Amino acid sequence: MSRRARLLVYAFGATLVAGSGALGWYITQRANQNRALVATTIGDVTLAYAPAYARFGGGQSGGRFETLELAATFPDFRPAGESVTPLAEADGSGRNALVFFTFARPDRKMDPADLVGLLYARFLEPGVEETEEGLIKRVFQDGSPYQGEDLYFAPPEGRAFAARCSRPTKPSDGLPETCLAVFREGGLDISVRFGRPLLARWERLAPGARALAQTMLRR
Repeated sequence: MSRRARLLVYAFGATLVAGSGALGWYITQRANQNRALVATTIGDVTLAYAPAYARFGGGQSGGRFETLELAATFPDFRPAGESVTPLAEADGSGRNALVFFTFARPDRKMDPADLVGLLYARFLEPGVEETEEGLIKRVFQDGSPYQGEDLYFAPPEGRAFAARCSRPTKPSDGLPETCLAVFREGGLDISVRFGRPLLARWERLAPGARALAQTMLRR
């Protein structure tokens, strides 16, 4: 195939996936043969990804690890190695904010989808609040393992989305307010840490994070 023909093929492929979010963007990048992927194995699961996703040197070259730390930007889930934006922009929009991923072996005792009902419920105050984003907010009890955090989850039981978020301090301690969500995909537990402003974008954050993980998993 001539160079011109290859370029036309790549251009056509890019047009087909434009605007489809994390999954479409990653597929487009795979079509670019100048972007090499590296492979990491956790247990018996292998992931392939662009080195710029890796937060640390080992992840940039691949290998066998117990955990893998990656970072992407929201909302396009591009490699964070191409961005210097902090956890969330000052205006709260979340655009180009960083999202951190930790890939690890699955917890054999509990599926992350069951955390709200089987683990968190015993440590929650009785009050229930519904947020503008359609989430349920519950407050963790003082003295519990999650003291100083609030729980936000999609009704009824948080199986679609649930996140623990650090509670704002008064006066502020100057530290970023972050949230942690966990889901299982392809035989791995994937923890996602993000700035609290992105909580309002959970309906885009949750499927985007899962789609990115799916593109990296190799059976």
